[in-house]
Amino acid sequence: MVSEIKLFVDAYSQYQASGLDKKKIKQTDILSLIKGLPPLFRVEEIGQSFEGRTLFGIRAGHGGVRVLAWSQMHGDESTATRSLFDAFRFLAADEAALSPYRDAILSKLSLLFVPMVNPDGAERWQRENAQGIDVNRDARRGATPEGRLLQTLCRTFAPHFALNLHDQNSYYSAGVSRHPATFSFQAAPPDNADTVTPTRAQAMKLIVHINRQLQQILPQHVGRWNNDYEPRAFGEWFQAQQVATMLIESGGYPCDEERLAVRRFHFGIIIETLYAIAAETYANRSVEDYYELPLNRENGMFDRIERHTEIRIGERAFISDVGFRGGEKVTGDLDDYGALC
Repeated sequence: MVSEIKLFVDAYSQYQASGLDKKKIKQTDILSLIKGLPPLFRVEEIGQSFEGRTLFGIRAGHGGVRVLAWSQMHGDESTATRSLFDAFRFLAADEAALSPYRDAILSKLSLLFVPMVNPDGAERWQRENAQGIDVNRDARRGATPEGRLLQTLCRTFAPHFALNLHDQNSYYSAGVSRHPATFSFQAAPPDNADTVTPTRAQAMKLIVHINRQLQQILPQHVGRWNNDYEPRAFGEWFQAQQVATMLIESGGYPCDEERLAVRRFHFGIIIETLYAIAAETYANRSVEDYYELPLNRENGMFDRIERHTEIRIGERAFISDVGFRGGEKVTGDLDDYGALC
């Protein structure tokens, strides 16, 4: 199977939204882009953050399958936000080469995007909202206005699919390997029994489909979050509401500190995910293949590694690897660890 994601990634330069070339984006960085969206999109003010910033919903399409996607629930996780604005430009384009994909998405799906759930956190470039609460641990209690908004959208928009878009730190590796987990996926469990409901199975098959395509352009750079049940998290909460919910975590990529390459790949993933839902090309995938994705390994990567280096302590010398990660220095056998640059 030819990777459709590669088609989208190769055409990316046509759709890249301007002004979003840095990781640290605030709501002010996207307001003009929202205001400039063409009539294809219907922009709504759907709520307010704790500090009174407007929460925007952006709608497109007129099909019978409803898809909700949200980003920057954590204020310091912006890759997907930037990719969504690239995706908006794709959906509004009129070039012919990729029009079958665009037409299928807009005719089969009704889309609702919330590109920045936590603008107060983005203003501070922090994970939590202005209350100091992690919105992704507020799915049960609804103590935050941002969390209550997502609960409301689940009830009123009643999505069939949900895309839960995040960033993970760059030091995760894809399994026990030297490769960063540039993307990680999860179909969160709806309960502590790790039940595979029909809607969760849909999310699993969708992830398998996307992974098959990514392996052609990012081999060994895809990981899987474990299935530990976190009842306060929105992935689990949406799954329990019988919404096929897919977590996409953007991670590290070699020498890509601002995640511009990751943003490009993520754009391709978003478009292919929407197309796969519209065309049901994921439907014949196997749930069992979901478990073949390697589990993320925390701290599996370093910023750089000096391999087989002579180290002297006093008058004695020995050969070892030395890894540098942030302010940390690790000496020892690092054969199964990778370097980001």
